Amino acid sequence: MTDHRSIEILTGLTAEQRVALGELYARLDEELRVEVHRRQRELFKEWLALGRVAPSRGGEAGYAAFLAVLKQIWIEQAPQVTQPVREHKPYKKRLRAALEKNYLDELVRLREEEKLSWRQLSDHFKKEFKKTVSHTYLKRIYEEHQAA
Repeated sequence: MTDHRSIEILTGLTAEQRVALGELYARLDEELRVEVHRRQRELFKEWLALGRVAPSRGGEAGYAAFLAVLKQIWIEQAPQVTQPVREHKPYKKRLRAALEKNYLDELVRLREEEKLSWRQLSDHFKKEFKKTVSHTYLKRIYEEHQAA
């Protein structure tokens, strides 16, 4: 009977992570698979020499060493595999730019002439312009505009 707890303790990996590493192994080319087994054997011998595993638990320890090596390879390959992340302007900057460029005059007019509250202004922007803006943010932009 397999001792799943000892595998988890030796590797520090959950069952889901072990499954994911198995899938990684399936995608490796043959050269890397041979390297995994070479490194697994070295790690297993090291664990035995250090007394980290009992010889009676050789099956679990061998599998744990295999998973530990796969994890190391995954970490080593991670920078090569990751896709470049496309930079986005943060939403607040885009929203602020749109408010200042397109809607600032409307904000000032509604606040000063129609005497709408900040919450009413927020609702108005949501209905009329389909822009969800908090009343506190509208107030901050308005006050910064008035100070300038």
